[in-house]
Amino acid sequence: MASQTIIRVSCEPYLIKFLETLYGPSPIVFPKNSNFNTILDVFLDKPPIDYKEPERTEKMLEIRLPYFENKNVLFNYYLSPTKQRILIKELWKFFKITFRSEISKHIVLGLDRQDAIQIFIEKYDLSQDNCDFLEKDFQRYVKLRSYHRLFRSKKNTSVKEVNCPELFPS
Repeated sequence: MASQTIIRVSCEPYLIKFLETLYGPSPIVFPKNSNFNTILDVFLDKPPIDYKEPERTEKMLEIRLPYFENKNVLFNYYLSPTKQRILIKELWKFFKITFRSEISKHIVLGLDRQDAIQIFIEKYDLSQDNCDFLEKDFQRYVKLRSYHRLFRSKKNTSVKEVNCPELFPS
């Protein structure tokens, strides 16, 4: 169950749309056992004396805080700029993993990359302005994967040899 306490974090609009599609309209309520709730539980603190809540803008992600076992969200609702940056970084990682896996699934089915990206944009109600950014990100991902495949070590990890000089004295 979520409390009435809401925090605002500066975030890119496409990431907000993505999260709203997954978790419902703002303010976002993460599922009970979500890693994001665990991060919030660890990161939330009492606000400093001179703290002013940020104003609502289209670049503000609103999150409704759940009740935590060890923290009262009526008093602990502040995320420092560093903690906000880390939270957004974790949300961005989640977005990238979801995006890349869904695009890869569509490509395996035989779709063009552009068509797969358009399906992703439609599914998560993202702006068409994000198409180039998503295309470039997926291209970097493909290059990285091929690079890692090309330069991975030739050692076969499934072969377990006995290599202990004490067992076989010379």
